[in-house]
Amino acid sequence: MTKRRSNGEGCVYKESRSGRWVGKFVIGYNSNGDRKYKTCRGKTEKEVIAKLKGLTEKHHAGINISSNGLKVGEFFEDWFYNSAIHGLRTSTSQSYEMIIRRHIKPHLGDILLSELSSRDLQTFYNYLYSDGRTDGKGGLAVKTVENIHLLISSGINFALKEGIIIRNPLLNVRLRREGKKEVEAFTREEQQRIIEECKNHYYGMAYKFDFYTGLRAGELLGLTWDCVNFTNNTIRVNKQVQRNKNFSTTAKNKTILGFVHNTKTETSTRTIKVLPQIMQELAEYKKKQDKLKHRIGKDYYKYNLVFPRQDGYFTDTATFLDNFSKIQKKLDIPHRNVHAMRHTFATRALESGIKPIVVSRLLGHASIQITLDIYGHVIPDFVEQELEKLEEIYTT
Repeated sequence: MTKRRSNGEGCVYKESRSGRWVGKFVIGYNSNGDRKYKTCRGKTEKEVIAKLKGLTEKHHAGINISSNGLKVGEFFEDWFYNSAIHGLRTSTSQSYEMIIRRHIKPHLGDILLSELSSRDLQTFYNYLYSDGRTDGKGGLAVKTVENIHLLISSGINFALKEGIIIRNPLLNVRLRREGKKEVEAFTREEQQRIIEECKNHYYGMAYKFDFYTGLRAGELLGLTWDCVNFTNNTIRVNKQVQRNKNFSTTAKNKTILGFVHNTKTETSTRTIKVLPQIMQELAEYKKKQDKLKHRIGKDYYKYNLVFPRQDGYFTDTATFLDNFSKIQKKLDIPHRNVHAMRHTFATRALESGIKPIVVSRLLGHASIQITLDIYGHVIPDFVEQELEKLEEIYTT
């Protein structure tokens, strides 16, 4: 609920989504006669009231507190919570918040927004490439720096449109280009050995299911039984499990596992066919899970997950990867992450002659071009046999 203060002192309120306290007051009017506000933020109401008092006193004393004195850190935080966050997917908003907190504020935060230069940004990007990891173990990936740049670009464009700044400091900034990565897929022999070993592990069915469906890890661990159709041998992919930032000010944990009821792209939400053999194995797996659920009783979490923890709670992707890594180590197979199962599914499908458009839909790619860009190296192996099909219609 907004708490209005005395005339000229503004108002203080708590944002429901972020859990942060906000204070703002009118500092003037623009050319259209609309009010211009000065905003401040904090973790507690007391903190914001103190900030608001200091700003109003400066304003009433004739000190300029408009955007001319606005620092980069203050701007990006205000832009994110007041403008950018609205309409963003949960995963994107969390990524934005993390980038602002971990990278922008510590390294650019104290620079005046009006004085932010191309040199400042280029120096910042160069640092990210060489030493940007927060654990001190080197630089960030080219794609990660590109994501940070896209966020900064969005914020700067907003500032330009609003007239907060009059020049674009990004014009002379140059980014590195990421070379095409080689897809890491398991060989047929490695895949078979892993699947055989899966019989001895709790998450074994999950790994095997992933090898034959190509689901993303979050999609696999977010799959619920109501989305499994044993009659038609299909599954509905419409959500994922993700570790989300906990915005509650009273929470002990900074992050919490939970459903995200949107997938990576619009095409990621899909219904896909699954091999009848693997669905039969999944039905047997469900019987075992039901027995475990009955044995645990009321303490079993009621999330209806297909591949939960043993008590029915969400499986953390880190735990999922750790167990998968142990299997590879035991079998003396070169380590690959869980995404390699998705790559392996796509590779086997294309090697078997399944059309790229079908593989693209099974994987939930936004376009067939993405599929061709990632797995195009598999397709040329079949050019010769495809051309042979023209022989029967060739005439001299």
